[in-house]
Amino acid sequence: MDFITSNKLLIFILIIILLSMLTFAIDFNKVKAYGYQGLRSLHKSYLDYKTADFYQIEKNNFSVKYTGIPKETAQLVLETGQEVFNPVSELLGYAPSGKIPVIVYPTKEALNKSFGWEGDKSAMGVYWMGTIRILAPEAWLEGASQEEKAVAFKTMGPMAHEFAHLVVDYKTKGNYTRWFTEGIAQYAEKELIGFILDEPTQKAKANIYSFSQLDSTFDDQPDQELAYWQSLVAIEYLIEKYQPEVLQDLLNELALGNNLDNAFRKVLGYDTLEFESILKEYINESLLENAA
Repeated sequence: MDFITSNKLLIFILIIILLSMLTFAIDFNKVKAYGYQGLRSLHKSYLDYKTADFYQIEKNNFSVKYTGIPKETAQLVLETGQEVFNPVSELLGYAPSGKIPVIVYPTKEALNKSFGWEGDKSAMGVYWMGTIRILAPEAWLEGASQEEKAVAFKTMGPMAHEFAHLVVDYKTKGNYTRWFTEGIAQYAEKELIGFILDEPTQKAKANIYSFSQLDSTFDDQPDQELAYWQSLVAIEYLIEKYQPEVLQDLLNELALGNNLDNAFRKVLGYDTLEFESILKEYINESLLENAA
């Protein structure tokens, strides 16, 4: 069925929301949240339409579409998703309803093409607008046996990371900053599967980015190792000082429409600019090699 025809109602609702924003004095944050959720649903439907010829398996909380790979690989992705579903949902205080769509691509080129990316991008997984897209382990484990692929995918693969992104997105209705969700996603995968990215140099650690830089141009920062490491350390500091429940408290405030600064003020008593200073002091005193 034609995509536009099959989604007429959703498109109509989005138009009404946009017109309401322009016509009536209503709560902008609520309208923004509803609008984002509508766009996310529309994007999910479009991607489902674009992959209509893919094979599909599903069970419990996940639906996995795949092409150009063995069914056993799709089953591995499905199984791994189920293993991380409860721990991540409990950590963040939110369990998504319905089947979570996952699409597995056989090659890096196929994954990049699905986003319209050009060049040599090499993501193993990406969460975007309601759907998790995964690079099949065959693409980064050439010649490995099915057993070796299973072990590597469960201990190095992106499912925990990308599912954490999805939970943050749904719980907050799309209201979050990039560094915050990247820190949470890294924390989840570190706790669940023990995977961590390469760390930046000691010199780089002593000169972290401002959170405003990471919020606006995370991917454009020249030291990506520092950007990701700093985001993880920020979340680890919050959990160490305030217990894991602090993440749920902050996410709850974001879900109400507060920006991250206001969420920090309400939950912690200070904003992200002050937190930046606190984090710098913590890194210099506790995480650098010359720290006492």
